[in-house]
Amino acid sequence: MVGVKVIGNDSEFQPELTNAGSRLAVVKFTMAGCRPCVRIAPAFNMLSNRYPQVVFLEVDVHVCQATAAANNISATPTFLFFRNKVRVDQYQGADAAGLEEKIKAHIKTACLFCGAAQF
Repeated sequence: MVGVKVIGNDSEFQPELTNAGSRLAVVKFTMAGCRPCVRIAPAFNMLSNRYPQVVFLEVDVHVCQATAAANNISATPTFLFFRNKVRVDQYQGADAAGLEEKIKAHIKTACLFCGAAQF
């Protein structure tokens, strides 16, 4: 999937993580009126196109309150990283370069595991 999938309600979140399977899923928790969220939105969209092997999801904390609460979101933007529905990392703030470094690190880690499995 290329692009960012906006989660429209709490019931959509877990199925999207399930569909991601072993692929990295990056979830951006955002809210209306959050200036840092607005500032990083174009970069998040760009990253979704640059890394098509990664699933990019967006969750509005006011629309999906139960999802935000279940993931202990206390500030926006917060980015959670999942693999096989398990939370593996977190990034907070609107630094696009820092976010991309996290994504690249997780892609590299996954490739190392893939390479190890081939032997």
